[in-house]
Amino acid sequence: MIEAARRHCESYYTRSVPADGQIVITGAEARHIARVMRRGVGSVMTVVDGIGTEYQVELTAVKADRVAGRVLSTRVDAREPGHRVAIAQAILKGDHMAQVCAQATELGVSRVTPFLCSRVVGRLSSPRLDRLRAVSLAALKSSTRTVLPVIDVPFEFDRLLRLSGEFDQVLLAYEDETRAGLGAVLNRDAGSVLVVVGPEGGFDPAEVDALKAAGAKSFSLGPRRLRAETAAIAAAAMTLGLLGDLG
Repeated sequence: MIEAARRHCESYYTRSVPADGQIVITGAEARHIARVMRRGVGSVMTVVDGIGTEYQVELTAVKADRVAGRVLSTRVDAREPGHRVAIAQAILKGDHMAQVCAQATELGVSRVTPFLCSRVVGRLSSPRLDRLRAVSLAALKSSTRTVLPVIDVPFEFDRLLRLSGEFDQVLLAYEDETRAGLGAVLNRDAGSVLVVVGPEGGFDPAEVDALKAAGAKSFSLGPRRLRAETAAIAAAAMTLGLLGDLG
């Protein structure tokens, strides 16, 4: 029964565009469907394209590296937030960036932008970036989202400052902010919000000044000191909740 429930709620991913009412999945995803999930001809499953479209598909052919199916129905932007919320996260050590990407995807975040600043210790190599994108894809499928978040190549701090122009509002999670919580600074009418979170050691004060000069509003996450990866997810969840996209 548990396996049946998992099969029912799991979705699959393809970049293929349906042609003549048929959709084809190849590569690792096809192998997962055929060999791991053991889907057969006649099975009905959910397939998403990562850019907002969800298909109900009945399988018509199953091979080890190629699966084909007939599209039964189509929905656009199913279960996606009505607001665009992104996270700019200073690069974290170890696997903490992967944690941010996975949980941000589940929540409904549209974009994760890793960035460098003065107190960042680690770097984000190409293999690590590939892992972040793979983790995000896995979270897309398990959460049944239809839009795959963008995981950016790391930004330099100066480029991060210029990113603010792409959003209606920029919010800065700042450990030394004592006056305003997120609810006090969030613009409920904003269609897009960028939440900026610093590294394990916090921001240099000059960087905070630069972010504020670029239009960011700082906020507190409360009296307890949070780890950077916890702060990112807490801030994203609170932002989506206050905008009406959670709960």
